Amino acid sequence: MSQETDKPFLPHWARYIIVPGLFGPVLILVFIFVTELAHSETRCPYVSGETRVLGPEISVREDHRNCLWDVEDHRFSVIRAGHEQVLGRRRFRGAAFAPGSYSWSAEMDAKNQVHVAVKNEGHADAQFREGTEQERAAK
Repeated sequence: MSQETDKPFLPHWARYIIVPGLFGPVLILVFIFVTELAHSETRCPYVSGETRVLGPEISVREDHRNCLWDVEDHRFSVIRAGHEQVLGRRRFRGAAFAPGSYSWSAEMDAKNQVHVAVKNEGHADAQFREGTEQERAAK
């Protein structure tokens, strides 16, 4: 009779490397799911903010919400003759939207399209545009 010692399939030290490699991606996916679920429109709706009038029946509105920890979400929409179109969104820590480190402007160009410029200190500037009349008609 031969007695073989039962050797584990993997060395003991290898388990410490493999286990985090298996659970790490699952934890990352759970984190992404929870944070995106928190920003669902039904769970955390936007609050109307400042509205800037650009012309007759044309205005730009900034909406905002704070759904998760210190994360603020700002949305910019153009309202043209009662029809609302979202131009863009910015989501950063609350400090990025503090007075003095955040500003936005809206203007209409010669082609009758709205442009929104957003500046957050410490982040790249953003430019959103509504589109020309032909682009709006194609939607």
